[in-house]
Amino acid sequence: MRTLLLFFAFCISVILNAQEKPDPEPLQYPFDEIGTESTRGVFGEDDRKEVSDAEGIADFVRATAVMIPKKNLKDNRVYGETLRELLTYQFGTNKFDPNVKFLDQPTCAYCTGFLIAPDVLVTAGHCIKTLEEAKDYVWIFDYTNELRHSTFFGYVEVNPKDIYEVKEILGAEYKNTNEGKVDYSVLRLDRQSERKPYRIRTSGKVSSWGNVTTIGSPTGLPLKVVDNSFVVDNTPKKWFKNSIDGFPGNSGGPVFDNLGFIEGIHVRGAAEYNNGRYTSDYKYDESCDCVKTVEFTYTFGTAGSQAHRILEIPHNLLLSSLYENLEFAIRNHLPSRLDAWLIYPWIFDYQYTQDRGRLDLVASEANNLDALTKIRENSKVPLSGDLEINLLGNALGHNNLDMLDYLLAEGLSPNFGKFSLLENSINRGKDAATLLMLDYNANVNFVNNQNENLLHIAARKGNMNLVKILVEKGVSAKARNNNKKRPEDIAKKYKYKSIQKYLKKARRGKL
Repeated sequence: MRTLLLFFAFCISVILNAQEKPDPEPLQYPFDEIGTESTRGVFGEDDRKEVSDAEGIADFVRATAVMIPKKNLKDNRVYGETLRELLTYQFGTNKFDPNVKFLDQPTCAYCTGFLIAPDVLVTAGHCIKTLEEAKDYVWIFDYTNELRHSTFFGYVEVNPKDIYEVKEILGAEYKNTNEGKVDYSVLRLDRQSERKPYRIRTSGKVSSWGNVTTIGSPTGLPLKVVDNSFVVDNTPKKWFKNSIDGFPGNSGGPVFDNLGFIEGIHVRGAAEYNNGRYTSDYKYDESCDCVKTVEFTYTFGTAGSQAHRILEIPHNLLLSSLYENLEFAIRNHLPSRLDAWLIYPWIFDYQYTQDRGRLDLVASEANNLDALTKIRENSKVPLSGDLEINLLGNALGHNNLDMLDYLLAEGLSPNFGKFSLLENSINRGKDAATLLMLDYNANVNFVNNQNENLLHIAARKGNMNLVKILVEKGVSAKARNNNKKRPEDIAKKYKYKSIQKYLKKARRGKL
């Protein structure tokens, strides 16, 4: 008997201890080269709270959208029942347990999604899989409890600027595989947003027992944040189990670490069997003749909430998102935003970037010297060949002397065989750039395919100051082009008499 009691006490101890959360494993570095390794229901009390009540997540909230049927959208009004109305109709009673929260808020949304690039949104595959399906819905940002809500007429007012449609399905899967269920969708929206997208894990994996947070639209309610959750089972390849209070409507929402980077997509919640069906949000309880929120004492032994790992979607889609975030920051001259994405420095020399277009070249095209210098600090690829020509050409085209000076100081040469940046600069009347290149010992003895030297070109432009500098640097005033014309003949043709006289004296050695 004593042995039996000891065994019973041991079992109770195991159960109680099993509910305690172990210390998280060390964080695996999340921003290394892609794919590499470096060092639903409520669980416990309902921890959901308004996004406006959470601290430090304003940018995350702004980057989170909800999916709403177009048929429920009239102008800037989104129509939908309150949670009280929805549950009263569903369960046939208007009695609610105190644990049912947000009863008088609207339930307009169907799924959640989040930005990983200015116009790229991620959600669950079971929410949207085809463009044909997507055409029936819009995605709305800033769907929070701060929107004006008319309970009498049953609508909330949204800003038309926050309404987006899907332009393209970049990739989507919803199927069972030998390695687990695949459940993701990556959508191209109809335009870019200025909102700051989430950054994503590109290496390693989420920490076992590490804290995770989600933002979503449980049962269609305005966005709620759940930040008192953690990873429970990290062994499945395609997904990981966690203790997030996930409801229908949370599907597709971001699951992110304490540092704010995406670990996964919320795709499934725990369910309880009640009245002949499985439910993961609300249930009817005969003991109180009321509706209750489904609660689980602990996640161990339940399906838990499940998040599809972000690294288990095609890597080309993740690479594209990194590239497009950097490109957006560069072209729009957003230095702080660029700095945020410099945590992925390997992307600058990655083969994907070489094929799509080097970002230092994008920076020079955008006349963004700050971005160019930061990219070069993180790149090991030498500047040569076409890249060298294009970088200098863009600096000259923008007449950006600081950029030109930077590139020349980095060792780039304005001399490219039969092409001379000096000739280009003189022809375009960019005197300051011309003088700068001369200071960096640009080749003054260049001759073009018309057999013209730089004095011919300067004479044609009527640039006396440059003519004098070129003569001082030893450019020949005696040289003839293919038409047997000297530089002074060119000056005469264009009626630059003072230049003609000066060049004639130079040719005769009488200066």
